[in-house]
Amino acid sequence: MDSDLEAICDKIYKMSCTVAKELQHLYHSSMEEQYQSALSYEFQKGKFVYHVETVIQLKYKGFPLKESEADFVICPGGPNKFKENIVMEVKNTAFSKPSRDKARLQLFTYLNSGPKNSNPLLSNVKYGLVLLWPTQDEKKVLNESGDKATLSSPIVKPEMELWKTTDAKGTKFDLIKSW
Repeated sequence: MDSDLEAICDKIYKMSCTVAKELQHLYHSSMEEQYQSALSYEFQKGKFVYHVETVIQLKYKGFPLKESEADFVICPGGPNKFKENIVMEVKNTAFSKPSRDKARLQLFTYLNSGPKNSNPLLSNVKYGLVLLWPTQDEKKVLNESGDKATLSSPIVKPEMELWKTTDAKGTKFDLIKSW
């Protein structure tokens, strides 16, 4: 693996762990937006060059069908010495196979569709990250006894995978590394 690619992905993962630790005891039925906002804060603080909610057109034989949005596109610059853009999908979900597969399929759709778009951020995209934030389990978080309650869940680190498109059609992908 390219050392610049590994270095930037390691930094992103460390930032993700920081966010997970800080937001561990917050609960809402959907924390995904809050996790994304907190990660954006970390990216800004770290002087990353990135774009949020980048529009990707899904097409049929060149005909636009629908627009979708990639959570992040990480660009070269700042601490990122890797020379290519990296598309990133972020999910706040259970660490189950169906949840992982759904997040991966969304990322693979972006990796497949990105090069078919006129958006220069996506025209040559080959690399993608899936980041899964842990969901709170109410049974493990709240420790009640009588008139006292404690937020007591252990800190669960996020999971992250780096994928690469391996064919010109954008239909084959290799897992490069997992965190």
